Amino acid sequence: MYNQEENLLNNFDVTALASVNSIYTEFLFSIKDVDRQKNENTFQLWLQKYVDKLKQSLEGKALEYISINRHLPTLDWFHKKLTYMISQYLQEFLQRTNTFNRHTLHTS
Repeated sequence: MYNQEENLLNNFDVTALASVNSIYTEFLFSIKDVDRQKNENTFQLWLQKYVDKLKQSLEGKALEYISINRHLPTLDWFHKKLTYMISQYLQEFLQRTNTFNRHTLHTS
């Protein structure tokens, strides 16, 4: 059985993954007309915009979780765990964009 911290982390995981998926979809829509081979700078600007948007969204959700759960005896650990999870979600987002980029470049 999960303890309270594990339940909160699982809930955050579900919420964060939904954000990753949603923002990735927005990113794909935004770059659909960008030819990366001709406009690498434009592509990178869009990518940075959406990485920043995702980071801001996840950090906001994490702060909300921390604020609501200040009573946790392991609040410092909880905060560190959320920070680590956010970095993992950002890496996943970037990995998806790399996979998309390679696929796009090979099919052009």
